[in-house]
Amino acid sequence: MNDPRDYIVACVMATEVPPVPTKDGLFTDAMIIPALQAVKDCIMARMIDSQFPRTAVGVVMEKGQFSAVCREDYWVRALEGSWAPDHVARALMVWENSMPQVAPGALFYFSPCSMVPRDTLPGWDFTKLVEIETPAINKEYFRFFKRAA
Repeated sequence: MNDPRDYIVACVMATEVPPVPTKDGLFTDAMIIPALQAVKDCIMARMIDSQFPRTAVGVVMEKGQFSAVCREDYWVRALEGSWAPDHVARALMVWENSMPQVAPGALFYFSPCSMVPRDTLPGWDFTKLVEIETPAINKEYFRFFKRAA
């Protein structure tokens, strides 16, 4: 039996990353595992950053940080096992296994195509951030950032 805390984190990761390609082609099958890994990279980086909680569950449940948790729509169904169970299992595999980092040091990310209105920017202070190049992930779908040195 897996640690239930790992399952919570995997459910959040799974609901942050689409389980299937998008119809507009911005997100493809080939991006699923790298995107899950990049979200994992962000969670792990936050755990060691003093401005965030020290545990993975603390990071993903922090108020206002992960869109699926904020909405509590399909994230709750994922937790119950009624939303994309194969995708949640894939996210759990990524969470539990050591894989090469895709977005090392990432503390923030967003999806430009999911912003309302589309392509607006989050309210972060971008002058203190630098974008991380993620060649396996279309930056029109996900963009990852770390603090500037």
